[in-house]
Amino acid sequence: LAVVGSFSLLGYRTLQTPVAAGPVSITTADTTSVVSVAGNRDAEPLVSNPTPAYPAAALNAGTEGNVIVRLQVDANGRVSHAVVVGHDGGIDPALDQAAIEALQQWRFQPAMRDGRAIKSVVQVPVEFRTGR
Repeated sequence: LAVVGSFSLLGYRTLQTPVAAGPVSITTADTTSVVSVAGNRDAEPLVSNPTPAYPAAALNAGTEGNVIVRLQVDANGRVSHAVVVGHDGGIDPALDQAAIEALQQWRFQPAMRDGRAIKSVVQVPVEFRTGR
């Protein structure tokens, strides 16, 4: 049985990608906030971005929680730095690491100001739920 994790970002379309066997849910919340230096457009995540994998040990242990990750996005739309800035629910370093590993691979349409791509900061909450 393949379970689907869904992502919904910034009011954009939802991605559905197989992530694991079993009742698993990994999502990012609609409350993702995007902060840019000032501009005409905030950074926008690409729909092809990977879904974080639920770490097997955390899944088997029934560990759940939300990991909030702040991403620095460069003017080319690549993540230049990722750091966990908060948690809601359980704190598990394996969930932190899974979120960071996936989000570091994310790509964005860069934030724009006066027709030029600029650096920006994006905060992404990632929710890990076992479905148990």
